[in-house]
Amino acid sequence: MARVNMEEIIEALDNNFSRTLKAVIDEIYPENTFDERMIMRVFRTKVERGFERWEYVSDRCVDAE
Repeated sequence: MARVNMEEIIEALDNNFSRTLKAVIDEIYPENTFDERMIMRVFRTKVERGFERWEYVSDRCVDAE
């Protein structure tokens, strides 16, 4: 089992996550006026509260090249 740092993953993928989360909300609520930064801020808070800092994942989920 590998360990991943959830905060670092969110930070590294920040732009992708924020665009993707916004696209999901836009699809469900087309008339929304939510800001990507606000969505990302809430998402980070939920990740910090919902996960341990280090989470175990299957080795097949990680490529350390």
